[in-house]
Amino acid sequence: MPQTHDYPPDEFLVEGRAFRETLKKLTRTFFADVQQQTGSYCYRGFLWHAFSYGYQSALERTDALSAFENCDEDELYVHDEQLDMLWLCPRSIAISGTNACNDTYIFPTTYDWLYIMTHEYAHGIGPFFVRNSSRRQGSE
Repeated sequence: MPQTHDYPPDEFLVEGRAFRETLKKLTRTFFADVQQQTGSYCYRGFLWHAFSYGYQSALERTDALSAFENCDEDELYVHDEQLDMLWLCPRSIAISGTNACNDTYIFPTTYDWLYIMTHEYAHGIGPFFVRNSSRRQGSE
């Protein structure tokens, strides 16, 4: 699902304390297993390596895309790991406003799930989709 569109407009940019707190919650919510196993939330330079190196499980490729397409939240965060930028925007902009050459993390304000498009997509690595395990356990 490579995208060639520009990034979300600056009006959706999240900065400062809200940016730091959102990314902190993102890493603690979805990358806790890799942190427990390696001592860091980020493995080998990228957060998504938690999934590609098997520290955490996730749906991959077409299963990941299908799971993402079945989510219907109206407002989503978009985080570009290389640019270290974050946007909070309507779903239509979040989906179209990504760069296939970068690692992009898309998730709702509820942190119920995370969809990751990797810069290695052309080589068959990613996308990944994972549900928030603490939410799953609490709802069962």
